[in-house]
Amino acid sequence: MEEYDWYVLFPNHQEGLRLYRELQAQCIACTLVPTPRALSRCCGVALMVSPQSVERVKAIAQLTQVRVESVVRVPKKKDWKYRSS
Repeated sequence: MEEYDWYVLFPNHQEGLRLYRELQAQCIACTLVPTPRALSRCCGVALMVSPQSVERVKAIAQLTQVRVESVVRVPKKKDWKYRSS
């Protein structure tokens, strides 16, 4: 069974920080991360949330009027290969 990471994308970093603070205040686990280039090039930050909290995060964003560009699921990378210098 394939596992996924869930990213919440924003039109700007202020919206990402607003939702991050709101989720922290409500004790919802999330991580502020750089936006993966494959997902978007417009804003540099995204939130990574658990699959179980996706619907709750969407509801909180709507309730607090935080603008969310999209919520995207991405297959987890299992075999990381790092570039050598």
